[in-house]
Amino acid sequence: MAEECTVVRFSRDPSLATIDNLKQQNDSPDKFSDSDQRFGMFYAVCIALSIITYVLDLVLACVLLYFYSVNGDGLYFALTLTFVITPALLMTTISLRWYIIDHDDLSVGRTSVVQWIVRIIFLLLQLAPLLRYLDTMVYGIKSKIASATGDASKQNTLYRRMLDEDTNSALLRLFHCFLHSAPQAVIQLVILLIYLIHPENANHTAVIQAWTVLTALFSIAWSLTSYHRSVRYARDDKDKINWGGLLVAFCWQLMSALSRVLALSLLASLFPAWMGCVIALHWGVMAIWLALGQHQTAACSSRCEELLLSAALGLAYVLAFISPRDGPTRYVYLAYYLVCFMENTGALVVWCVTNNSVDNPFLYYGAAGGQVFAFLLAIAFLLIYYKFCHPSLANRSKIPSLDSDFLEADKPASVNRITFAEDHDP
Repeated sequence: MAEECTVVRFSRDPSLATIDNLKQQNDSPDKFSDSDQRFGMFYAVCIALSIITYVLDLVLACVLLYFYSVNGDGLYFALTLTFVITPALLMTTISLRWYIIDHDDLSVGRTSVVQWIVRIIFLLLQLAPLLRYLDTMVYGIKSKIASATGDASKQNTLYRRMLDEDTNSALLRLFHCFLHSAPQAVIQLVILLIYLIHPENANHTAVIQAWTVLTALFSIAWSLTSYHRSVRYARDDKDKINWGGLLVAFCWQLMSALSRVLALSLLASLFPAWMGCVIALHWGVMAIWLALGQHQTAACSSRCEELLLSAALGLAYVLAFISPRDGPTRYVYLAYYLVCFMENTGALVVWCVTNNSVDNPFLYYGAAGGQVFAFLLAIAFLLIYYKFCHPSLANRSKIPSLDSDFLEADKPASVNRITFAEDHDP
């Protein structure tokens, strides 16, 4: 006989959250009692990687700001600074609002004065995700200690709070990914391409710019991968991703981000206005598509919020795809990557027609070939992930065919203050 239970209620704001009521079989043990639901090395390494990529992203951007200031590169300084300050202010505002909502909820306990002082310091320093990452690690370690002492109730409470902070930080990191890392990767790569096309204008900042681009790409890929991982761990009804699946998913996101960033940068290095038009058109089309056909998401409580979410996701879709709701995604993926393929191909055509392969054959063929190769690798890793590495396949005695891999998406996870459908089940 089945009994009804309520799971994954992290949100403290009723207007922005839903409660999933799931049927749990009596012969199915609580997933929290499973050994893989305890804080361990896998979770600690994932949080550590999140902290490292986030800090490196910011440090390299600040180093570039210093060199641009010293060299008198006013335009490059202004562009870099804009995409450092704007996402930081946005994340700080959102994180502060979440802290206030949690403080008003007696079920999560009162926050001490010392905790508020630490929070204010981190928020003033514009390091909102870093504090939540550290809190995630602290709650995880405390839950591990509680588990070792045999206090199951305290362990479960601390583990839930760890998941709460982890999904909060993962969502904040998505904002950082699309508003900081992606623009920085494109801007710095465009500057590098300009230096390569006109080597007489090159300077000693090229090495730092190259590292900034590389770090930003890794940060983008890890942000998207970590988000899917954290949502899966927050869902009691979902299988958890393992090391192999996480690695393949990371490679998929990395190659996809590389192909998009490289295509946009090639176009922007020649015709910046054209690149702006392509992004604006892509943003507009995706936002309209989401507003008209993808608006049934649990993340929003009103039509106005749905439109705002559609606009935000439309901008995110310039770089990557995040499903906003439950439903079949096979053809959605097909449509999205087809659009990206056409845009990438158009950018390559402009690059090849405008440039002369004789002047710099390594750059001419290397950039074009690298973009195509990265896109093909992204599709290959995508198929490998859903064919062999998806978490739900661990409980299947038979690996499904590719035709069934994208037919069913997850229910939107009730994770914190905003929800998207995450990593889809085959």
